[in-house]
Amino acid sequence: MKLSMIRDKYQNKAKISGSLFLLMATDAIRFINDCISAGYHLCGLEGFLITSDGAYQPQQEHSNDIADTTLEHDAFVEATRRFLKSREDTEIWFEVVFSENDDT
Repeated sequence: MKLSMIRDKYQNKAKISGSLFLLMATDAIRFINDCISAGYHLCGLEGFLITSDGAYQPQQEHSNDIADTTLEHDAFVEATRRFLKSREDTEIWFEVVFSENDDT
């Protein structure tokens, strides 16, 4: 399944600005599950705060990247789910980054 088709499923829950496709933590977990099931490889997340004037401000402390860890992919996915779960009660939005595959 194409990543764009999975994104379409979450379009009504996302904040979209240019190339940013941001989801709240609970929806980001579901999005990750759907993308993993479709064969995509999770690379990480970037957290964003949306300011009162509508600006998107990156939040490094709410971000992760598989390149910054020694975890195997499956362990990284589980760690990312826990990471997001711990942020469900925040106002942080997340861009979930997957590697491209031949079906995109």
